[in-house]
Amino acid sequence: MKLGFNQLHATTIYEDNTECISLAQHMHLQNRSEHIALRFYFVSALLESGQLTPVQCASSDNIADLRTAACARPAFEHMKAIMIGDRR
Repeated sequence: MKLGFNQLHATTIYEDNTECISLAQHMHLQNRSEHIALRFYFVSALLESGQLTPVQCASSDNIADLRTAACARPAFEHMKAIMIGDRR
C-alpha cells in the first residue's frame, strides 16, 4: 500500500485469535469464512509480501480491546499499564 514513504520493515499486527492468524498465513477458506474473502486476500497478500507480521498475544494483553469492548476495572488497569509502558 502506498502512503508516500518507504516501509523499512514489516508492520507487526498483534492478534489474540490464533485461528485468524492461521487463516491468513495458510490461505485456507472454508464455507463458514467465505464472507471475508476480499479482506482475507488483501491481508494474505500483505503477509506474503512481507509487509505484515502477525504475532499472537494473550487476550488479556490485547490493548485494542480497550477501544472495542467493555472490561472490568482490573482488566482496564492492566491494559492501561501496558499501553503507557508501566508493566511493573
